[in-house]
Amino acid sequence: MREPSVRRYSGRSVEEWKAARRERLLAAALELFGTEGYPATSVERLCTQAKVSTRHFYHEFQNKEAVLLAVHAQVIELAVRSTGDALRRTAGRPVRERIEEAVDSYLRTVMADLRRARISYVEVVGTSPAVEEQRIAFRELLIKSVQDLGDTAVGRGEIKDKDFRFLGLCFFGAVNTVVYDWMLADPRPPEQTVQQALRELAVQLMTS
Repeated sequence: MREPSVRRYSGRSVEEWKAARRERLLAAALELFGTEGYPATSVERLCTQAKVSTRHFYHEFQNKEAVLLAVHAQVIELAVRSTGDALRRTAGRPVRERIEEAVDSYLRTVMADLRRARISYVEVVGTSPAVEEQRIAFRELLIKSVQDLGDTAVGRGEIKDKDFRFLGLCFFGAVNTVVYDWMLADPRPPEQTVQQALRELAVQLMTS
């Protein structure tokens, strides 16, 4: 028996049109939340930027908060994945090199695009209980990477055992403050300078 044909519009299926529409809305959210800010951006403004009707907006997202959750998830998942990839690439190398690679990968991901940095360190903070829950959940993923890295180094006899969760909290608290300050600075220091300072901080916290 033949499968029912998929209705296509201009060569695309309905699902392909919906996926493209959602991606346009997420791209608009990255641009507007990351430049004008979340509170200043209305649903109508998102729709205009994405060339999507408000009716179709509500087919994809329940409300503006849902768009923030989705675009924040994209930004942080990229950072978490980059960090994890760096740790896997350096699995057999000394702990200092592993720390440096992981920190560099994370910071390059969030600092390469000021819109990502603003969403990660400004727009999601204290926005709502749901957004705060997601922010904390992603932070916990990063801290788990710190704990695993520390535990592995202890097992190899490279460093002494410590409270690596506490050190992770300290480090990412410092990252939040430093990157936020970097975004506001005029003139803005080279991002490599900030990355080097945070890389050295991470090494000191983990190995001293």
